[in-house]
Amino acid sequence: MYSNDLGAYLREHGEAIIAPMGFSMLPLLKGDSCQVILKYPKQPPCKYDVVLYRRVSDGRLVLHRIIRCTPQGYLIRGDNTYQDEEGITEERILGVMTGFYRKDRYISCEDQRYLLYVRVWTLLYPLRRILVRVLRCLWRKIK
Repeated sequence: MYSNDLGAYLREHGEAIIAPMGFSMLPLLKGDSCQVILKYPKQPPCKYDVVLYRRVSDGRLVLHRIIRCTPQGYLIRGDNTYQDEEGITEERILGVMTGFYRKDRYISCEDQRYLLYVRVWTLLYPLRRILVRVLRCLWRKIK
């Protein structure tokens, strides 16, 4: 399925399974070993939902997490990125992640462990950049 058709497919069928590409949702979604279940949003997405949306600047499809809901739109960020995208409107959101497969294991977005990951990971956002640098330095010294 081509990316241009995914929005229409979700509107028509209500659900799709995609294989995410890139590193922006690490450590949650790990490349080739993951498949994401998306549902067409019948109601407005909420804070911490992972959504598929069409980026305003280049029209590309992006799978990132909602960090904040504002009257002007959503503030969205990848779990492994430090750059926010602001003003993403509901019209640009094509689907909401309801769960994912990591290898053969299904994880629901309602699973308590997943919800704990989301809270901890977003809470640690201000410290993550520092933690990552420290861990990289330690890793280099160990090697």
